[in-house]
Amino acid sequence: MDRRGGDVSVLQPDRRRARPGGLARVLIGFATITGSIFMTSCADTGRSAASTPAPRPGNFPVVEPFPLDQAGSSVSVTFELPDARDNGILRPVFVGFQAVDRKGRGPDEEMLAAQTVRDYLRNEAIPVRVRLWRIEGTEWRPVVLSDGHWDMKDKRASWGLHPDDVFRHHFSASTDNGPLIASGHYDFGKVYYVHAFARIVPPTPGRYHLEVENLDAHSVLLAQKEYLSVLRYELLVSHYHHRGID
Repeated sequence: MDRRGGDVSVLQPDRRRARPGGLARVLIGFATITGSIFMTSCADTGRSAASTPAPRPGNFPVVEPFPLDQAGSSVSVTFELPDARDNGILRPVFVGFQAVDRKGRGPDEEMLAAQTVRDYLRNEAIPVRVRLWRIEGTEWRPVVLSDGHWDMKDKRASWGLHPDDVFRHHFSASTDNGPLIASGHYDFGKVYYVHAFARIVPPTPGRYHLEVENLDAHSVLLAQKEYLSVLRYELLVSHYHHRGID
């Protein structure tokens, strides 16, 4: 899911070229078979840190384009989770998304479209598949994320381990904007609607690989782009707002 691609051109041999002799053909055949076996063996080793691009400098908080209004859109990213603490306790980290729009509104159509987006994100289910691995040496160890649930009685969200990789709930969240500003991912001329799908519990510092896939199309969100030309959606992995932990 890393953004790779490109055409591979294969040069055809000159058919007029003389064929190698018998011994040469045997040696060439042996080398071809050996190379094929080696390549097959490498392909079967599965996920390994060696096949993962090195994390980009400053890649936490994670901010990546994520077309939330398109079914099947996906993001794959490797990042380093820093050792950030409040009063000696590791700061909580969430995996979520943000809708980014310009501040201020023009015609009534824009105001209505912006309100429609906010209401949809607040009230409707947005199912996604979220998978996370912690990279330790050459090993990729799956990480079970935590899912949130709204407690109607206490009027608060509670979080618990979620063994499934499909998340259907999301909650409004407040980010620590300091690192976002420092990494160039915060624009004071924009407004951000931030939501969390899951938490990394515990937020152990280290190297991680994250894959997120949008499972549904959201025609309501797509329709608002006619009026909100700068509206975009992004995957976000961040610390919560710095409030301190008692």
